[in-house]
Amino acid sequence: MSYVSPATIKNAPFSLGQVKDIQHLSDLIVIESRVTMNQVTKISKQIDGYFCDTNTELNFLFDSLLLSLRTASKNAGSSSIVRAVPSIKHAKNLSTLLEAALHKLPIPSLCSHISELFDYFRRTLEENSQIPISGELDELIQLTIELRKGIHSLSSSQTTELTAEKGTQAVESHIVSS
Repeated sequence: MSYVSPATIKNAPFSLGQVKDIQHLSDLIVIESRVTMNQVTKISKQIDGYFCDTNTELNFLFDSLLLSLRTASKNAGSSSIVRAVPSIKHAKNLSTLLEAALHKLPIPSLCSHISELFDYFRRTLEENSQIPISGELDELIQLTIELRKGIHSLSSSQTTELTAEKGTQAVESHIVSS
């Protein structure tokens, strides 16, 4: 019997550049990354344009929706449950308008998530228009606040927006508590 030794495997250190040159793909990789950067730049410009055009509208819709939800939650937790219904109906209308405004975002992958979230809003608000439950309305308030933070994080001027949001929250809490 003859013994055949196994093939020896040697590791050779190659840099990515050497591998690209060996495979004659160096231009392909560079072009691919340039396209990606162009796409990122284009999307960034579209997002900045979106926020320049709709920033006031979004702030108004978020502020109004939060105020309606807080008022409905306050009334649902008190003896005047019937007073929560108009605020819930107003919140339903505002959430529809906010959803339409957010669907204009130039990020198509977010549209289905936005739709799912606002479907949940609609169902919850519809159920609460029959029997208002303060806890469910408080959950919608938290979801709205988190959504607002997420949307503003897309904006290039997020620090200005978050500062303005904190100021409006203080004003809203004063209005609701009076």
